[in-house]
Amino acid sequence: MITALLFVASLVLVVVASELFTNAIEWAGYLLNLGTGATGSLLAALGTSLPETVVPIVALATHSPAADSVATGAVLGSPFLLLTLGAGATGIAVVVRGGPRRLVIDQRQARRDLGVFLGAFTVAALSSLLPGGARIAVGALLLVAYAIYVVATLRGSAAAGDSPEPLHIVRWRPGEPHPVLVTVQLVIAVAILIVASQLFVTALDRTASALQIPAMVLALVIVPVATELPETLNSVLWVRTNDDMLAFGNVAGSATFQSCVLASIGVVFTTWHLGSAGVISVTLTLLTAAFLLALLWSGRARGSLLMIAIAPWAVYVVAQIATGGRLAL
Repeated sequence: MITALLFVASLVLVVVASELFTNAIEWAGYLLNLGTGATGSLLAALGTSLPETVVPIVALATHSPAADSVATGAVLGSPFLLLTLGAGATGIAVVVRGGPRRLVIDQRQARRDLGVFLGAFTVAALSSLLPGGARIAVGALLLVAYAIYVVATLRGSAAAGDSPEPLHIVRWRPGEPHPVLVTVQLVIAVAILIVASQLFVTALDRTASALQIPAMVLALVIVPVATELPETLNSVLWVRTNDDMLAFGNVAGSATFQSCVLASIGVVFTTWHLGSAGVISVTLTLLTAAFLLALLWSGRARGSLLMIAIAPWAVYVVAQIATGGRLAL
């Protein structure tokens, strides 16, 4: 009963926080005169990537027995779930909203975000074959790559469009909200997202313990579900309002952040031993990213085709359940 209540409470909080977050991010991008592509790929991605960034850091800082495995699994599992479930959910939202049922974005955004992800995540995965000292250099390289990506995204950003709907915490006030108020709403939203993610992880942890699911299966499959909920729901909300650039940028931009910044944590601060589950996860993630890049190369994709992206994650989860978690690292 308590576990069920935790699930419900966490999901309600995620919905509330995501609505506050998307609204505040739109205003932040508008006030900074950023186009929707840069707003989604950078601002939204950085904010919603906090939960999955916190998981490995907390695991390593607490020096728990399974810290290394949990951190490694979180680093590998987050982009896997985001590009599969996140893109698939976006595709479902595109189909449900009606109209032409196509996701329409700037083709440069798709090529930049997914191109950087494919390169960075491949380098991070291959670095597992290197000794510890060399991996430190790889970690630094990944951070430099992300800095270059940020600069390129800002330079390629168009000017901001029409002003968003009123800021939720001061909806009764006409005109542009003060940047401080936008910041306050962002902080509130991120704080709620972190609390909601922790509640969700606690509920999943209790469920996993009751079902005797191995720790690495929890890290690779279950924990990312909680940490990627914000990105997934944010993208669905933006598709609903026809903000396709924000929706896609939120998913692909977050994946790029994970392949550079989050991966650098795993590469440098863990043993970075991937094991069979990690290799399978990395392979499926790269294949999914390549599929999405090919699909969105022209900047347009049918929602029904985007939905296919969810298949690799679904197959992986079924395989883990069928083998009783023997695919764990």
